[in-house]
Amino acid sequence: MSIKRLAIGLVILLLAVGIIVYVLMVRQINKLEEQNFDLVDLASLPVGRYQGEATALLVTARVEVFLQDGRIRQVNLLEHRHGPGYGAEAIADSIVEANSPDVDSISGATASSIVVKTAVLEALKSAGTR
Repeated sequence: MSIKRLAIGLVILLLAVGIIVYVLMVRQINKLEEQNFDLVDLASLPVGRYQGEATALLVTARVEVFLQDGRIRQVNLLEHRHGPGYGAEAIADSIVEANSPDVDSISGATASSIVVKTAVLEALKSAGTR
């Protein structure tokens, strides 16, 4: 087998794996996006700092949400691993301003935005179980 054929085979394999990973990630993102991000009644949650995390294959976020007086006062991005979704960190400010994770995604960082919003929702859900 020539080196040229081996190289072509390797490139094809890498492309196939890349396409599969992309398709799986898109499916996970679509599933996360279907959530009701306004699910939690903030007025009923106790004051405190709560953590949540979410992942969609290549995109992971871990957040800390500070709640006080029925409002989201602060969202800290503790961890954010992502692909090309640069700029999704700005969604934390949008969530605080809207007092809800039900905000528009950052253009060009849709997957990262959805994962961060989901992590915030998980933090809020954890506040409701205490």
